[in-house]
Amino acid sequence: MIRAAGAIIWRENSPFDLEVLVIHRPQYDDWSFPKGKVDDGESPIAAAYREVKEETGVDAVFGQYLGTTSYKVDENKKKVKYWMARAKNDPTPFIPNAEVDKIEWVDSKTARHFLTHDEDRDLLDDFMSKERYASTLVLLRHAKAVKRSEWNDYDLDRPLNNDGVQQSHKLVKQLEPFGIQGIYSSDATRCFTTVEPFSQSSGIKVNVAKDLNEEEFDKSSKISVEYVRQVMKFEGNHLVSGHNPIIPHVLSKIARVEYSSDDLSPADAWIVHHRGDKVVAVEFLARPTI
Repeated sequence: MIRAAGAIIWRENSPFDLEVLVIHRPQYDDWSFPKGKVDDGESPIAAAYREVKEETGVDAVFGQYLGTTSYKVDENKKKVKYWMARAKNDPTPFIPNAEVDKIEWVDSKTARHFLTHDEDRDLLDDFMSKERYASTLVLLRHAKAVKRSEWNDYDLDRPLNNDGVQQSHKLVKQLEPFGIQGIYSSDATRCFTTVEPFSQSSGIKVNVAKDLNEEEFDKSSKISVEYVRQVMKFEGNHLVSGHNPIIPHVLSKIARVEYSSDDLSPADAWIVHHRGDKVVAVEFLARPTI
């Protein structure tokens, strides 16, 4: 099976003036949405973000997951995962290439006429039904740490192990598509060092808070929830790095859905799309492979 990923890129030059990006592929002589093959060890969302930039020159902020299309290519089944993504205001000029020779920004009605394949029209319908102006909150469990049984010092000082360090660096590509504007972390070493590589790559300072650590959580489970609720009031997209079971507990309170701590491994994350305190979608982002 061929694994691929892509996005419906959108913009609004003025209120209610929605345009989506369609591409022409000379190899197939068709009009579709930007997409490409997922490389070995690459997450689908990272692949979608990379392929969009490579094919169109557009840098976009990824939002909700749209779903999967599948079809046959030379006797192989190809599955493509898609996200919705808002184009930033300063796109790189499009340069025709071997894979894409033309791009067009068109309204949704015109896009239906441009698109060659029925599955792309269905995807467009799904996109049009979703909330486009939601903010994104990433709730990330820290990467793999030294075992408690192997650490004889203060637990909040317990560091990442070698696998965790690798995970922290590979998280950079997984987090980049979300256009993060603020980073918040438990003051436990294993939490803030998990997001340090992304902080350095993005140039965003890590805000460290004891309200997100396990000691405070044991005193009152409300503290971490209230901290995250305050983060959700800030404009833009934000990342919170914390612990298990704090992350699932916070998620259950803000999304009003129960999530088990057994479902969250080190470096896994939940992606929450919201408008203020109203959650419109929740998605799972699996830990990077190492």
